[in-house]
Amino acid sequence: MTDIFHEVQDDLRRERMKALWDRFGWLVVSVAVLIVVGVGGWRGYEYYQGRQAQAAGDRYQAASRLAADGKTDEARAAFASLAADGPKGYQALARLREADVATTKDPAGALKIYEGVANDGGVDSLLRDAARVRGGYIAVDHAAAADVRRLVEPLAVDASPWRHTARELIGLAAFKANDVTEARRQFEAIVADAEAPAGARQRADLMLAVLPPAAPAPAAKDAK
Repeated sequence: MTDIFHEVQDDLRRERMKALWDRFGWLVVSVAVLIVVGVGGWRGYEYYQGRQAQAAGDRYQAASRLAADGKTDEARAAFASLAADGPKGYQALARLREADVATTKDPAGALKIYEGVANDGGVDSLLRDAARVRGGYIAVDHAAAADVRRLVEPLAVDASPWRHTARELIGLAAFKANDVTEARRQFEAIVADAEAPAGARQRADLMLAVLPPAAPAPAAKDAK
């Protein structure tokens, strides 16, 4: 008698399982298919990304060889192309290299590229700082003192590892603009910084030696 009850219970369980499968089996199959497709799609995406990065690396190396061979126009065009449609990781590097090779023939164009990278919030901060410094060197010779300050002053703060270079560039721009007071202030800040590199301190000392004395502050009027 017990065996009969067990058989009936087994039949009922099978019927319930069949009913559940008939009702929800399509969902189980769909989920399984989605998992397989998702894994395959991700693998395909990784493969595509790898191929894109390899192709971009080849283009970057080819443009670098053009620059090394002195073919600056071709190199600039190649870097500009990579900056326009390459993977994100290569775009900022290509923009910096485009500016590098443009410096000799087109300093204004190079400065514009450096400023664009420096002000691009989507670029890594290290590359943005490098763009400010490189652009600052060009701006000293080809732009106004105010332009130099606007570009590199964010790096002249005490916490910045670039502060000595930034202060030197601001000081040189002020010197060219006959702003003796500002030039002395920047070079004195370099000399006073115990962490300033020896070369930067020596150049600052030299500039302070050739600069005329700062104008004396106006005397205060006697109170009546």
